[in-house]
Amino acid sequence: MRHSNRNAGYLLRANLKQNLKFSLIWLVILIMMIASGAGKLEAAFAGGASGSKEIVKMLRAPGMAAMFGAMPKVDTYNTAIVFAGVMVVFMIILQALWVMPLMIRNTRGQEESGLLEMVRARNVGRTSAITAASLELLIDSAIMGILYFVSLAAVNMGGTDLYGDFLFSLGMVIANLLFGAIALLFAQLTNNTRTANMLSYMVLTAAYLVRLVTDIQHQNLTWLSPIGWFEKANFYTDNNVWALGLALLVSILLAASATMIARNRDLGAGIIAERTGRAKAAGWLRSIPALLWRTERGLFAGWLIGAVVFGGAVVFGGVMGSVLGGVGDILKTNPLYRKILDVGQINAANQTMVLSFLGMYLGIFVALAVTAGVQVAFRLKRDDNLGYLSVIHAEKPTRTTISVSYYCFGLLAGVFVLSAGLLALFFTGNTVLSHPLPLKYLGRLFAASVPAVISFIALGIALVGLWPRLSSLFWLYMGAGLIVQIFRGLFDLPKHAGNFTPFGWIANVPVENVDQTWLIVMVVSAIVLFILGIAGYRRQDLSL
Repeated sequence: MRHSNRNAGYLLRANLKQNLKFSLIWLVILIMMIASGAGKLEAAFAGGASGSKEIVKMLRAPGMAAMFGAMPKVDTYNTAIVFAGVMVVFMIILQALWVMPLMIRNTRGQEESGLLEMVRARNVGRTSAITAASLELLIDSAIMGILYFVSLAAVNMGGTDLYGDFLFSLGMVIANLLFGAIALLFAQLTNNTRTANMLSYMVLTAAYLVRLVTDIQHQNLTWLSPIGWFEKANFYTDNNVWALGLALLVSILLAASATMIARNRDLGAGIIAERTGRAKAAGWLRSIPALLWRTERGLFAGWLIGAVVFGGAVVFGGVMGSVLGGVGDILKTNPLYRKILDVGQINAANQTMVLSFLGMYLGIFVALAVTAGVQVAFRLKRDDNLGYLSVIHAEKPTRTTISVSYYCFGLLAGVFVLSAGLLALFFTGNTVLSHPLPLKYLGRLFAASVPAVISFIALGIALVGLWPRLSSLFWLYMGAGLIVQIFRGLFDLPKHAGNFTPFGWIANVPVENVDQTWLIVMVVSAIVLFILGIAGYRRQDLSL
């Protein structure tokens, strides 16, 4: 074992240095989320019982439970209990988006680039890379946990104690280890980073969707989701350490399995075998767009399926049906509401509530579509770094043709993923509504979200063309905009707090039409940024 891990310490130091900026940015984001969330909720609860009751009532609604997780059932709620109910699911997803690509890049990514082959030619063991990645995951998670604990102790929320803060911080550390281990395993099972990332995100998405469905209707089945294990820990109430023990045990087993595979497989190989390609490529693959379609079709199909499942059968069919059922029960059991509202007004109130929830979820669908499109656009930078484009540059295609092909495919992927999700969301939702929504609201959704998606992707395109080394900052910008928009109402942020991204510009859709000024801004900025991306790539040297 020691022979297989020789000089893992050198790789660990190299990884820590290489990933320092990336991890620091994520740590700052995560700590800000924890500290601001705890501080805002503490201020809200300190403001009086009426404000705290409204927060609890809102978070116990099916729509909120679907997005953030089910609130624990207790007689009296305090800041700490509500904080855990709101933040656990959301923080786990954010942390997974940090550690999963990090682990794949430190293992399979180094193999794919040829770096690990050169390192292994020296006195470096077969499992040193995965050991170094695992140790980095442990170190980063421990630092994150300590900062969480210090932040929570400093805020000193009502209803908490040091043990509760410690257990919450420990739970988030174990969540990091769990999803990091999942990514490490997929990095060993597959032979390329693309497939490893796709499978890792599929597991994360599936865990979220299973938790979403079970939290609404069958909370006993939330154990089927890895994210649900941390919900079942019931921080600040039961403090169920057995749920955390289960997650830690699975993490160890997954990491051990990944290490065993790394010890026995060949360098550059994977356990999941790829299909054997044709001996001679088809003639239609000679063009750049056709080649991109051939290489990215799996990713594209995965995003389409995910958007349809998330948008149609789960979110609207499950969440909105439960929401409207709850509204109907309130109206039936409250004689005052029945006297004040006639049937037409009740239907209008129901429709307004549905549209409000549609607007709440619209930002998530935009984020999914943007992620799909930007991933394709960012392939231009990655394929250039790996030397794939050197062969293409030696042929007839110009740099403009290559960049436009990548960028347009990314834009089309984003628009198609968005369209699939919105259509499934709208038409599946209408099947469960007693009074279906008119098609004009679907038009409002498209009129607002398509320009938002295109402008977001165009920004990523401009970064790839002009400043490829800074392109990772795009995720920080988009993530910050989405977080502010989702938590704006909960944390009592200013009305226009989210206007630094397109998420804030479409915040009132579909209750209202998108503001024409913002629509023009999105269209014009998308065109300008797209042109800048093309011009910037034409001036780049290869392998930046």
